Amino acid sequence: MKPFYHPNPFKKGTLKAISVSVGLALSVSLLSFSAHSATSTAKTAQASSEVRAAKAAKISLKQAINIANKLAKGTLVSAEFDDDDRNAKGGVFEIEINSATHNHEIKVDALTGKVISQDSSRLDSGDISDYQTQQKAKINIMNAINRAEKQFGGRVMEIEFKNDRDYNAHPSYYEIELLKGNQIMEIKMDANSGTAFQTKVKS
Repeated sequence: MKPFYHPNPFKKGTLKAISVSVGLALSVSLLSFSAHSATSTAKTAQASSEVRAAKAAKISLKQAINIANKLAKGTLVSAEFDDDDRNAKGGVFEIEINSATHNHEIKVDALTGKVISQDSSRLDSGDISDYQTQQKAKINIMNAINRAEKQFGGRVMEIEFKNDRDYNAHPSYYEIELLKGNQIMEIKMDANSGTAFQTKVKS
């Protein structure tokens, strides 16, 4: 009787192809992991830089708003801290105030309170619609700042009125960034109820 012969299902060429495929898969995985790690590290460094600049600011957001209000009359639409403005090494507050027809953007140095620039432009139809919606909001933007600081502690560094219909239960809301300790919190607050319906730590 001849011995039973069981053919090797993995021929030499097949084994080589499998080895190459596994190697390629591992390389792609490692590259993806490295890219993800690099992105996460960059985001963390950016957030840390923003925290350091925000903590070093001598002028508060409310003070910057008061300075801007002396130069332009209307409704405050947004106030944003920019730690990377080339005209001010300590960062600036960018304040936007809308009237029924115009947008006024004023930049205030976060270290000195000096007005760096002032610009005006006509509102387009979308901006006019947002302006009219904001006029009907039960919670104005200064009230939203005070509510956020009272509820969460820390101080608001950025706030913007949103009317983008991203949340069915909250058609208009305020998008807020609040500095608390060594972290920046992102808060979304309903513009009519004043309820903070979403919070997370900025990454």
